[in-house]
Amino acid sequence: MMPIKTPKFWYLNPVNLREKNRVDYILTCALKPFSLLYQLGHFAKLSFTRTHKSPIPVICVGNVTTGGSGKTPVCISLNSLIKKYDLFSNPCFLTRGYGGNDPGPRRIKDHDTALTVGDEPLLLASHSNTIVSVNRHYGAKKAHDLGSDLIIMDDGLQNLSLRKDLSFLVIDGTLGLGNRQTLPAGPLREPFTMALKRSDAIIIIGEDTYGIKSLIHTNIPIFKARISPDEQTNPISKDISYIAFAGLGTPEKFFNTLRADGFNLTDTIEFADHHLYSDDDIKRLLEMAASSKSRLITTEKDYVRLPGSFKKQVYKYSITLKWDDESALVHFIAGKIKQ
Repeated sequence: MMPIKTPKFWYLNPVNLREKNRVDYILTCALKPFSLLYQLGHFAKLSFTRTHKSPIPVICVGNVTTGGSGKTPVCISLNSLIKKYDLFSNPCFLTRGYGGNDPGPRRIKDHDTALTVGDEPLLLASHSNTIVSVNRHYGAKKAHDLGSDLIIMDDGLQNLSLRKDLSFLVIDGTLGLGNRQTLPAGPLREPFTMALKRSDAIIIIGEDTYGIKSLIHTNIPIFKARISPDEQTNPISKDISYIAFAGLGTPEKFFNTLRADGFNLTDTIEFADHHLYSDDDIKRLLEMAASSKSRLITTEKDYVRLPGSFKKQVYKYSITLKWDDESALVHFIAGKIKQ
C-alpha cells in the first residue's frame, strides 16, 4: 500500500469549523457520502468475521484513528510493566506488520528490514519477541508454540478474528478524534461509540485538549500517560541546530516534542506515514544539513527505516511513556486477565 500524508483538515477542531475554515468544511461535507460507504463496508466485514480463541491471553492496544495515537509506545511500556511486576514471564508482541511484504506468521529476526516486516515490528522487536502475522489467529498460535504466555497485540481493535482478554483504546489528547468524521472525510476508522463498546479501558496520552472525557458517557476506566524523552538513550547535545524529519501520521507532533525539549530546529521535513527513504531523499536531507550547518534528527520508527550507512549521520530521538498512576494500571490488568 502506498503511504500517503495525513490530510490537514482531518485534525481540525470540529467546533466552529464551518465559520473558521470554510474550505475545509466544504471538503469534509463533500466526502461524507464516501464515509458512509466506508462505514457500510466496515460493518459488513465485522459481521462476517469469524472470531478465534487464542491459546494464551491477549491484550489488544488499539485506536480509532488512523496512525499517530501512540499505540506502539503503549505496547512497549505495557511489556515493561508486565515484566516488572511479574504478571507474566514471557510476553510477546503480535502485529500485522504494516508496510512489510511478508504475511507471516513468523518471529522477527535480527536481519529483518522494514521492507520485509514493517517499521513498527522492528521497533517492538528491540524490546521483546515479536510475531508478524497478517492473520492474527495464526500469529497467536505461533506465539504459543514459541513459548510465550501472553500476547500484546499492537493494533487490532477493528480486527475481530482473535478474541481479546483485554482491549485498550489509545487516544492522543492533543489530537483527540480530529474532526470526528470517518474515513475519508476524517481520521476515524469507525464511529467512536462503536470502538468504545469493544474497549475495556481508555488510555489518553498527553493533555486532553479536545475534551475526550466529555464524549464518554460510560464508567469505562481512563488511564493517563505522557510522552517523555528517554534520558538514558538520548545523550544528544542541544547546543547545536538540527533539521528534524519524520514519516508519521502526524509529524508535527514529533517536531513540537523536540521544541518543547529545548532543541533548536532550523527546518522540519514531513514524509508520508511509513515512508521508505530513497537515495534521493537521503541526498536531499544531507544537502540541507550541510547548507544550514545543522545535524539531522528523527524518530525511532523512522530510524529503523533508514539505510545502515545513513544511520551514522542521523540522531535517533528516543521516547518513553510515563503513567499518572502506574499501580492502578497494573492492578487493572492483573484483575482483568484473571477474570
